[in-house]
Amino acid sequence: MGVIKKILNDFKSSFYLGWKIESNWTDPFLFLIYSLAKPLSSAFILIIMYIIISQGKIQETLPHLIIGNALHLYTANVLFGIAWTVIDDREFYETLKYVYISPVSMFQFLAGRGFAKYLTTTISSFIIVIFGFIFLKVRFTPIPYWYIYFPVFLLVGSLSLFIIGYFFAGINFLISRQGWFLTQSATGVFLLLTGAIFPINTFPGIIGKIGIYIPQTIWIDGMRKILLGQGWNSYFMNMNINNMLSLLIFENIIYFILIFLFFNFSLRIARYRGLIDQRTMG
Repeated sequence: MGVIKKILNDFKSSFYLGWKIESNWTDPFLFLIYSLAKPLSSAFILIIMYIIISQGKIQETLPHLIIGNALHLYTANVLFGIAWTVIDDREFYETLKYVYISPVSMFQFLAGRGFAKYLTTTISSFIIVIFGFIFLKVRFTPIPYWYIYFPVFLLVGSLSLFIIGYFFAGINFLISRQGWFLTQSATGVFLLLTGAIFPINTFPGIIGKIGIYIPQTIWIDGMRKILLGQGWNSYFMNMNINNMLSLLIFENIIYFILIFLFFNFSLRIARYRGLIDQRTMG
């Protein structure tokens, strides 16, 4: 029990620190307004772009677009937020070395910081989806027992965000100032390859098939199928939700084993080369 209590306390401390940094130590009400304005404005920009491109014929793609955009916020904020924490604490706050020598493991520390980003992103994502269903008249045609599949699929998909986040965090341990560029670039790549705004089968050749092996692709399309009754990507169009859930769990397990080994390897190399406390920006 003592070990479990220590793990929970370490996680709580990391989460509290992450929450304060995410909210910039501001007033909760002011931060709530910001949490409302930012996702809605970005969603509106994307929707307007689609209206112009489709010449107003957006009704068929609008539901998939709203859900894809809402879930991609998790990828942009949580997955790459975990990776950015390494750069943020090493380069700007200069506290990464103190975290490393503290009794809190780096794995737990990043989990707590990532969970703070997860909660703030959840607020934004749900606002976008609810706004779409209420004000944009997006159809809601869920599958049977959607109220069971929805939280389960959301949880399993969320775990994949943290798992892959550790991969990019491990890379950031080993590189210098280019880490911010890698993080921002990968966000755009995931936006395309996970089918958040375009079906991945529209991409030519092997480019579209890469998305099949990214857990977020299955997650986003599974959530569409749960809420809208159908997916968007032809690769999963005829796959039932149970098979999609099983495939997502399988990919999570494989990714976790490989990335856990890579993360610990990267941390050891960073310590050996003196990269944990090396400031490379500014």
